Amino acid sequence: MNSRNVAETAPRSRRGLGLLYLAILLTLVSVATIACGIKSGDRSPARSTPITVFHRTPVTAFEQFRIEVVNTEAGCTADPADVSIVSSQRVRLAIQLKSDAVTQSAGGSTQFTGERDKVRYVIQGLEISGSGGAFPTGVTNIDLELESGTRRSYDFNAANLGDFDILCDGVKIGTFTVSDQ
Repeated sequence: MNSRNVAETAPRSRRGLGLLYLAILLTLVSVATIACGIKSGDRSPARSTPITVFHRTPVTAFEQFRIEVVNTEAGCTADPADVSIVSSQRVRLAIQLKSDAVTQSAGGSTQFTGERDKVRYVIQGLEISGSGGAFPTGVTNIDLELESGTRRSYDFNAANLGDFDILCDGVKIGTFTVSDQ
């Protein structure tokens, strides 16, 4: 009886192996039809109501200014000297102390050919919130020391309204105005 069980199981195992090959063949054919672009039917959404899509909007728009400070023997000047913003806008100041001692190399890098100059750029009385950019954490007013040729961006929100003096090494060179509208 033992030899008879072995003889009966051999055809069954061949049938099982044939079914396995058939399943693999059907899987390959279905993958090939999908890859060749044959559509499987109606792909309309199950819901009849339209789906509402929410888009993220920026919290506030940036008001950007590029300010170039020049320090000569006659004193400091800034271009632009006067800056006006609306209180709800985020401000980005890109400030650079220009110098004749700074040149561009053939590769585009900045090189100093003379002495570096430093000035102190202060917006007196302006309080800021949400400081970012090159400001360290916890800064509440603008009091910067600029070095020749280096451009830095400072991002912030104005925390108070009014007209504030912009000082360069203690001398007024412009006005920073924050208004309601």
